[in-house]
Amino acid sequence: MAFRPFGFAFELRTPLDLAESKRRIRQCKQPWYDPSDGPRGFIVGRFICLWSSVVQSQGPMLIGRIRDDGMGCRIAGRSGSDINGMLYLALTGVLLAVVAAGLYRDGQMGPSAAMMLALCAVALILLLWSASRERRAGLVLVDFVELTLGSDARHEFR
Repeated sequence: MAFRPFGFAFELRTPLDLAESKRRIRQCKQPWYDPSDGPRGFIVGRFICLWSSVVQSQGPMLIGRIRDDGMGCRIAGRSGSDINGMLYLALTGVLLAVVAAGLYRDGQMGPSAAMMLALCAVALILLLWSASRERRAGLVLVDFVELTLGSDARHEFR
């Protein structure tokens, strides 16, 4: 199994034009604050972002770009279990590495600081691995977009 904590790549192609594709997705998704679970989100220009629950922000998420390809519309992006949370964790890991390098360079890293950084790094790796295992949770949102755009739409996993 490949390590993909930021979800899987997808690509949807449909014979519908760009405006009709956006209209159908906007029409079929739920409002942001609807208490029931289901796809909700926004489309801004050529950017699409969908998630599943109003209560749980760590749920499945889809992020993509909509573009006209001359013979219809193409939506490509990533979908996974918690893309925004994994992005924040990755940024935290980079910041942690920068702080650790600065402490080491200044000679201020004692054994306790090294142990804390090592434990944080192990926890970060375990959380990213867990997200990689759960990346198929975003398939529901890809299927929603595929069904919304009609039976002619088809997706390809990359």
